[in-house]
Amino acid sequence: MNCPRKHTLVTGCSSGIGRATALRLAAAGQHVYAGVRNLADGDQLAGLPVSGEITPLMLDVTQAGHIADAAGAIAEHTGPLGLDGLVNNAGYGLACPTELVQLDAFRRQLEVNLTGQLAVTQAVLPSLRRARGRIVMVSTIGVRFSPPFAGPLDATKAGLTALGETLRQE
Repeated sequence: MNCPRKHTLVTGCSSGIGRATALRLAAAGQHVYAGVRNLADGDQLAGLPVSGEITPLMLDVTQAGHIADAAGAIAEHTGPLGLDGLVNNAGYGLACPTELVQLDAFRRQLEVNLTGQLAVTQAVLPSLRRARGRIVMVSTIGVRFSPPFAGPLDATKAGLTALGETLRQE
């Protein structure tokens, strides 16, 4: 491994906060592994002029194979230096009155916003430990107060916040 850059994995880079985070980190000179669910989004990101480097990775956080492949590619590239950062950003908001939320839709949101983030974290922890890297959990202000129709999203993000706090203490 001869790459002198810091290395960070960002999940959910197709749009929004994940995309902006990947671009900002790459502009600061980092090598960013940009988790996307659509290769076209990854190719578009990788083609932008930045001072760092962006490597798109197919990463649906609900797919164990995607997670294993991403963790393997990162470990192979970073080697003994490890991964400097993980930004758990992938997720989506399900806006619906809590009493009407379809349970299958709620279960899917839990899988993406909470379980998938834990799975990615567990998969890259060995690489993070080698670099004494950091983990960032992207949550929501709704964890502090829950406005109407945000119950399903806020519940998943409160769980993610709790996982982050626990990981910090463990």
